[in-house]
Amino acid sequence: ICDLLRENAPIEPVPPITWKLDCYHKDGARIEAAFRCYIHCADSKQTEDRCKIIVCHTNVIRYFVCRALQFPPEGWLRLGLNNGSITWITIRPSGRVGLRMMGDSGFIPPEKLTRT
Repeated sequence: ICDLLRENAPIEPVPPITWKLDCYHKDGARIEAAFRCYIHCADSKQTEDRCKIIVCHTNVIRYFVCRALQFPPEGWLRLGLNNGSITWITIRPSGRVGLRMMGDSGFIPPEKLTRT
């Protein structure tokens, strides 16, 4: 369990919502640190694929997706995910990033789908 991946709002979204601004400063820095810790290029000497499984709140996942794809991170709240869904990001040693899957929840029965 990594404390950096705890839930909260990573950055003030655009368009803005009502939220405590001090949360963005405290939690945003923590979530950005988690991004830098977990989402990065593979080592150029790496010869085999590696997979990291990260289980965390959808706010963190949405922020990671925006940052990894070099989209404006303030757009994180525009992305919607079901709880328990799967997102798959591929990062090549060259730095090329691909979003293979986002919010896949087809394995969850429709009556069990939830969002927060």
